[in-house]
Amino acid sequence: MISLILSEENPTLPNDIKLVFNDVKVFYMKYYPGHGIRKDEQERMYKELSLIKNEVGKGDVIVYARSYGVFYRDGMNRLKKFFSKPVVISTEAIIDRLRELGAKKVYVVTPYNQRRHDYEIKWIQGFGFQVVGSIALGRTGGSAIASTPHELVINAVKIAQESSADAIYVACTILSTLPILDKLSGKLPVVTAASATVDKVKEIINLRNNV
Repeated sequence: MISLILSEENPTLPNDIKLVFNDVKVFYMKYYPGHGIRKDEQERMYKELSLIKNEVGKGDVIVYARSYGVFYRDGMNRLKKFFSKPVVISTEAIIDRLRELGAKKVYVVTPYNQRRHDYEIKWIQGFGFQVVGSIALGRTGGSAIASTPHELVINAVKIAQESSADAIYVACTILSTLPILDKLSGKLPVVTAASATVDKVKEIINLRNNV
């Protein structure tokens, strides 16, 4: 079983991820503005996680498919130590996948408004990637992101495919990308928040099955 932890703003990923995995139990956490970096934000986050820790821990793999509290390595490491089972963190999976591809120059596509989009660019640059271009789809809030037409994402990626990037990164686990991965393919590899997460879960499951 996969334990999937999400923001309450994310109605998309549970349906999409069930296209890939059969046994998924979903746990929702409250949405709070901010990035979960401040001490008080971390304390609130782990207080909430403590309430669901036992049930979440029944999963063979725990997926934390949100960015709150885990934008940076110290937050990622703290979360992985909090649980006794393997934990897949979407932000970490994205960075790992881009590095596995050997990407240095990245084209960024996000569903966000400009302010949140700029934060995403700053975030990925902080891990050493050069952003050679970007598109913001201009949507604010979970409902607006979840309702993003697939065609908008496909068209944005088509533009990115003409860039000088080594890879294309499509942000946000609320944005539906798993059903259209084949339509995003082109000369450049495409890493979406959801696809990177799913790939990491598959890797853990395969390792366990091969032991």
